[in-house]
Amino acid sequence: MSNIDKARVALAALPRCNAKSRQSGVQCKNPGLGAGGKCRFHGGASTGRPPTHGRLTKANLLNRDWVRLLLGVLAIENPGFKVSWFNPGSMTMARASEVMKAQKLRRR
Repeated sequence: MSNIDKARVALAALPRCNAKSRQSGVQCKNPGLGAGGKCRFHGGASTGRPPTHGRLTKANLLNRDWVRLLLGVLAIENPGFKVSWFNPGSMTMARASEVMKAQKLRRR
């Protein structure tokens, strides 16, 4: 048996993709990948969502809350200080202490 024949036998032994055509209802003939049973064209090669996604990373949330904390101190010290998007009541004392501890560790 040649190498091409061995490859054909190995390919035939793989489970097929579970996706079906909308129009004809025929099952996809590509080999399925992983536990989902879909081929690379129908979503079998996906590795999932990236660990850091958009603006909601932990570091960015920490920076945002640190700025809010600083603006809150400015608003308390200067009664005429106004920022339209700043809401001083949006941060709890627990979150404020957590932000201050993280900022302290970051500066070391």
